[in-house]
Amino acid sequence: MKKTLLFALLCLVLLPCEALAWGGRNHATVTYIAERHLTERAKANIGKYIDHRSITYYAAWMDYNRTEPPFDVTHGWHVDYWTDDLRQDKDGNPVPPASLSAIERIIEELSDFRSAPDSLVNINIRFLAHMIGDMHCPVHIDFPKTHGVDLRIRGRKSTSFHKLWDGVMIDIAQPGFSPKDYALMLDTLSPEEVARRQQGTPADWFKESLKSTEKAMKLIPGGGEIVAGKNNRRKMVVPDDGLSHTNYFFAATDVANEQILNSGLRLAAVLNKIFDK
Repeated sequence: MKKTLLFALLCLVLLPCEALAWGGRNHATVTYIAERHLTERAKANIGKYIDHRSITYYAAWMDYNRTEPPFDVTHGWHVDYWTDDLRQDKDGNPVPPASLSAIERIIEELSDFRSAPDSLVNINIRFLAHMIGDMHCPVHIDFPKTHGVDLRIRGRKSTSFHKLWDGVMIDIAQPGFSPKDYALMLDTLSPEEVARRQQGTPADWFKESLKSTEKAMKLIPGGGEIVAGKNNRRKMVVPDDGLSHTNYFFAATDVANEQILNSGLRLAAVLNKIFDK
């Protein structure tokens, strides 16, 4: 018998987690973009399971419920912790990344959604609405490289690189944008380019998203050199003026924009494949 999400929830090993990927506004942007690309049939079928609400209503639901039983077992789904020495189990078999593994399992459980309990379909839609975005966030897709790295923003006191990408950077670079404004600004590609970006599988998108972490690190002034810091934390070496608009934020925002747009387009592709039938 096919394992259900409930079984997966009960068996999942908990892992420590930090912060909210992209922040709530950016997750809402992802789902708003996705809704613009849903087919009418898919949108109608999805609506039956979520009280005809927008999927944007659930964009950040996982973050706000990650510590609430029984959903606290999803805590470790949001980021990929694996370093090179943890990518295999004791028998040498590959260990799939947390977010990718969860997304693939959820898609499988939804493949015959009409035969599944309504409650299971409902919760899986909520999970997908959030996790496709998480899998495209640079500090979540390759968590060990960026975890515990401190830096200074525009002369302010030290913050973490993870927190910077979990909303602070976009809030500074593009203040006052609503999710709708942000989505309309990003979602301007031709139908042909949209189709190109939607090609592939979640595993393909995961591999592609890994490159976004490299871009995010390379854009840091001084090359993102990391040195030992206080209290067993690491510190990122940047010029004396810190990370300013001119030397980091706009360039890094381009990376974030690309990943947020890809997230929305690919969330639509996944939902259309499942529910447009």
